[in-house]
Amino acid sequence: MENSVALRIRKYFLVGAVIFVFIAMAPLQQSINYSRVTEDLVENIVIMPGEFVTNFVIGGFRGLAADILWLKMDECWHNGKWFELLPILRAVTWMQPHFIEAWEIGGWHLAYNLYAYAANSPDRERYIEDGIRFLKEGLARNRNVYNLWFNLGWIYYHKLADYDEAIRYFRSATRYEHPDYIDRLIAHAYRKKGDIASEYKEWLRCETLYKDNRHHVGIVEKHLQKARDKLIQNGTLEGVEAPSDR
Repeated sequence: MENSVALRIRKYFLVGAVIFVFIAMAPLQQSINYSRVTEDLVENIVIMPGEFVTNFVIGGFRGLAADILWLKMDECWHNGKWFELLPILRAVTWMQPHFIEAWEIGGWHLAYNLYAYAANSPDRERYIEDGIRFLKEGLARNRNVYNLWFNLGWIYYHKLADYDEAIRYFRSATRYEHPDYIDRLIAHAYRKKGDIASEYKEWLRCETLYKDNRHHVGIVEKHLQKARDKLIQNGTLEGVEAPSDR
């Protein structure tokens, strides 16, 4: 019995020690990770330095360590300790690289929370770029789900008004199972960039989707008519064809 208790104590001590090391090395590891992220998101390194430490030291305790860190992150979140969240999120994503929610929260926290918190700082814009980089790191590990494609598209759409990039990421998100609003956001992005013909085509495409969803159908009908009216007013409706399935 005493041996069992001692083993359990050592296990938790080991996990706690490794968590401390991860948090301490997070700024350096973050710099390494950022420098390796490329536009095409190709990942050539199978195991990163931080992951090697995790695999070597924690082994079967990865899940336990990630759970402890997640609880700590929740505590920091509710206490407004914004800057303490980042190394914790970084450690969680090292240990559980397919934990989508951790990547989503990290990207959102950088691009929205810290951006707002640094309202009077001349460097506040960098938090948006940091959020994008963080999400791209996650995307390199999790390409086959819609979530991180969408989150990147939303930052480009809502924060940067870069509608071409937003469309590119939203379009990529629709290759996987996804909510209906992402299809509509592509049309809205075309509208915001002033490309009414492409917007109209997207609404025509949306018209073929989710036909049993009355909410979706109602929104599409309204915006399709608005886009059609603009094209008629401009004398450019003729020749605009429905897009083929993409």
